Amino acid sequence: MDDIPIAALRAFRSVARCGSFTAAASDLRCAQSAVSRYVAALEGHLKQTLVLRGHRRVQLTAVGEMYLETANRVLDELDHGAMRVARNGTRPTLKILAMPSFAARWLVPRLPLLQSAHIDVEIELATSIWDADFRKERFDLAIHYGDGAWPGARLLVHDSLVPVMSPRLLAGHRLERIDDLARFCWLHDSLRNSKWPQWLAACATPELANDRHMKLQDTEATLSAAVAGVGIAMGHAVLIENDVREGRLIRASSLQVPLAAGYHLLQSKRAARNAAARAFSDWLLNEALAFREAVEGEKS
Repeated sequence: MDDIPIAALRAFRSVARCGSFTAAASDLRCAQSAVSRYVAALEGHLKQTLVLRGHRRVQLTAVGEMYLETANRVLDELDHGAMRVARNGTRPTLKILAMPSFAARWLVPRLPLLQSAHIDVEIELATSIWDADFRKERFDLAIHYGDGAWPGARLLVHDSLVPVMSPRLLAGHRLERIDDLARFCWLHDSLRNSKWPQWLAACATPELANDRHMKLQDTEATLSAAVAGVGIAMGHAVLIENDVREGRLIRASSLQVPLAAGYHLLQSKRAARNAAARAFSDWLLNEALAFREAVEGEKS
């Protein structure tokens, strides 16, 4: 039996993760035809169909789902081995640039999981909201918010809007209708001040008004004020997850308004040759996939 090329395993994993051959080709920075050949060769080697080809998205067969676990273990071990060899007794440094609110409320709470994933790196995490900083080659990886129209961008999570507040603020009150939100101060993000009007319009209540408002510098300051009980913030579902789970915030409405934008992973040219960057990227994409699946599970 011929050996299975490592490139075929990476192609299969990328197709499974990205959901299409086109997206996998962008992820791996190669031609779509090469991804198709690798997956077909892997299926021929195993004499099993791993991927069901659809018009827009692919779906793994039961055998494909089972084999994906093996492929993940093999590739993770190879990447970890490469990291150990490359560092030669020293921990590699990984420079990451992220949006401030995403770094504080989504990424940092997950960093302790790196140890159980056997990713031993020295992380330098910086934050910025400005697009220009993401185009500079001073960082290995970057996480940016937008429509993903950057070369090589890979989607982590899409976003949506939902009002949130401290449970302490709700004490003695009941929220039965959207109009009840007007009893509390509305917190606004000065950098993205259209979130309240956008949510109200999507909920068919654009005329709802409030005479109590507070403007704060950015999303992080706005959510911090909500946690402190200052008022109701228009939160991003991605960013409030940890605070809701740990009881610092509650959703003030069940109505969640999807956004076209989302958080995307960007990679510098030097990171493509960095085993630590590849391992961290794969870990981050898997964490994002688990997050998306958990959100979908809550909806169903």
